[in-house]
Amino acid sequence: MEKVKNLFVDIVKEDSNPALGCTEPVAVAFAGAFGSKYITGNIESIRVVTSKSIFKNGKSVIIPKTNSRGLDLAAALGVVAGDPKDEFMIIKNMDESKINHAKEMVAQGIISVTYTEESPSIFVHIIINTDREVVEVYLRNSHIHIDQVKVNGEVLYEDISESGNGAFFDFIRDVSLKDLRVVSENIPLEEIDFVREGIDMNLRAANEGLNSNLGLRIGSTLNRLHTEGKLNIDVFTKARILTAAACDMRMGGGNCPIMTSGGSGNQGIGVIVPIAVVAEYENIEEEKLIRAVFFAHLINRYVKMFTGKLSSICGCAIAAGVGASAAITWMLGGDDEKIAGSCNNMLANLTGMICDGAKDTCAFKLSTSAEEAVVTAYLANEGVIAEGNVGIVGDSIEDTIRNLGYLCEEGLDHADSAIINIINKGE
Repeated sequence: MEKVKNLFVDIVKEDSNPALGCTEPVAVAFAGAFGSKYITGNIESIRVVTSKSIFKNGKSVIIPKTNSRGLDLAAALGVVAGDPKDEFMIIKNMDESKINHAKEMVAQGIISVTYTEESPSIFVHIIINTDREVVEVYLRNSHIHIDQVKVNGEVLYEDISESGNGAFFDFIRDVSLKDLRVVSENIPLEEIDFVREGIDMNLRAANEGLNSNLGLRIGSTLNRLHTEGKLNIDVFTKARILTAAACDMRMGGGNCPIMTSGGSGNQGIGVIVPIAVVAEYENIEEEKLIRAVFFAHLINRYVKMFTGKLSSICGCAIAAGVGASAAITWMLGGDDEKIAGSCNNMLANLTGMICDGAKDTCAFKLSTSAEEAVVTAYLANEGVIAEGNVGIVGDSIEDTIRNLGYLCEEGLDHADSAIINIINKGE
């Protein structure tokens, strides 16, 4: 049991990191920064090949400190100014001169971006041509995991590790939500105290969004409607407003870090903020809040073991929202039946929400998922639970999640290609 407990902690720590900006452009910048260490000549061209999911998610989101968007810019920033040691915070130390240098490279047309149909959902291949060498960098299965670097065809770096592809944690597929709940309840608090940082960080981001004009301003506008007497705020609406505000800030290119969940900043917001809102409203003690957020992180990763880290369905709805709903149900005193019921309620409701890329409208989807997570938790604790074996809902919550994975992998296999075709029509 001790070994399993430690693995659960490792799972959450691996996928909970401070991140500045959307993690898909970050992955491209990270790969570019890693490759820059091998450059000795003058750069002539850079070619970026990504998975469909990275391409879709990174295409339209604003990169912090730049007021601009594009995976070509992300690659240039990584190559000219990135430090791999900064990992998800790779944008943080870039000054105006370096940003302008990267933008000049984009304007010169020496950077191309395309995607491949055949790759893991997280995949970046960067080819940097200089007048002295060709540097190739392969990032795979994790936003900051470099598999291999080649210089002029020779492998100079290789790290095809288990942690990079997630196989080390495949055991989580065989556990139940009850198992995750038991660990979350009983693990020594000092071993998960790191969760506290993410709670503070994402609530700061929400407050930053409330007081800024970033993104679509959904959170700040809803808050203003409240001050004007046009909108009443209860625990459900407050979860929606603060979640939207944090996402507005992040998708709008705000210079404020977010604690991720499952490798995603938006999912980090969706896991943490609604739980924190309910904890404040219900006057829940801090220890229980920390355990609830840890529980939600675990469920988010559990769901994504079946759906993939990136998919054509919105992870905020089907993973982060499910984790938040389960944790809130538990925090309010719900037993395993009600915890499972709240998750089934979420999946019966929001499974059809597509992911059409990271951008400012993510605040709509994320805030909807956050509010519904709170609603479904309160409903489940009142005994309102979706019937089993109807639609996507299975005989158990674990069956429902397996059904969800089947839908993502088999039923929506071509959805990302269709979404990208639609997105590209707008150019």
